[in-house]
Amino acid sequence: MDEGRQRRSYAVLALICGIVGMAGGGTFAAIGVWVAFVEPAYLDRASRLLIGGWGSAGLIGVLGWLWLSSRYLRAGRTGLRDSGPWPWAALGLGALAAVAVVGMAVWQAAASPTALVLLLAGPPLLLPAVMLLRLRRTQGT
Repeated sequence: MDEGRQRRSYAVLALICGIVGMAGGGTFAAIGVWVAFVEPAYLDRASRLLIGGWGSAGLIGVLGWLWLSSRYLRAGRTGLRDSGPWPWAALGLGALAAVAVVGMAVWQAAASPTALVLLLAGPPLLLPAVMLLRLRRTQGT
């Protein structure tokens, strides 16, 4: 598949999965940061650090995904390879936060199957993130 077709297919994937994951996960992450750091009266110190760190990791991951997606859509694989380590580290932090959401959703699904709706909050971003990583590591045609 040529570079232009791969960029278009990634753009479709980013629109379908990325926007859903960014909207759900970004919203929950922002709420977590807000509750942990701006309205700390609701939580003790350990809970504030956990919720705030988790939310911050999610927001940092969303920003890393946006940065790498824009680099890929503008400059192709070369843009991904030249982007440096910081956006990839941010994407890794976001992936860890999304995996924690998957674990929490599965754990809560034992009590209520509607908890599986949490799988729309962040984990859909894992698919475009894996595709970006795969595109960075493979040679272009």
